[in-house]
Amino acid sequence: MRAPLRTLTVCVHAGLMAAIVLASPSALADAAQDCRSGNPEMRVGGCSRLLAEARTPRQRAIALDGRCWANIDRGAFADALADCNSAIRADDQYPYAFHNRGVAYAGLQNPTAAIADFNRALAMRPTFSNTLINRAKANITLGNTQAAVRDYEEVLRLKPDNEEAKSALNILRGSASTSSSINPTNSLCGSVGCN
Repeated sequence: MRAPLRTLTVCVHAGLMAAIVLASPSALADAAQDCRSGNPEMRVGGCSRLLAEARTPRQRAIALDGRCWANIDRGAFADALADCNSAIRADDQYPYAFHNRGVAYAGLQNPTAAIADFNRALAMRPTFSNTLINRAKANITLGNTQAAVRDYEEVLRLKPDNEEAKSALNILRGSASTSSSINPTNSLCGSVGCN
């Protein structure tokens, strides 16, 4: 089975965006809101404004990662990769940047690099179910079905009602109809503020 890498999902923990301490909160409140927007173009602008005001490495990482996420949504995977690389240089303990860089690598058709970044994100945040789902999809692309099964099983251990993981496991285990296939566009994290 081969799942298209472009369909890997991405999620940024929107709650962390709200934790950014800004110099003039009223002037930049819209930037923070824009950086969490469901509109990728608005996110790029908002995150860029937040980046200009960032005072700490974590604040820079959050703003750059938000822009990376927006570029992924726009299909601009090379730009996303550059932003995630910068986010990781700013704060190499920010797991969302590794997750999103993994998605960027997947979009650039490099599932091996994607899995390496998903592994780094999971080392920092083992219960990040979206990363487990994305790693499963990258493993399917590489033909590593057993690794994908383990990831989907872990998702179900964490979130027993996850329909995407249930469906994928049924297909991978052969209990679904032969015309079925894993729907890589189904996502736990298709909107702002997930997980």
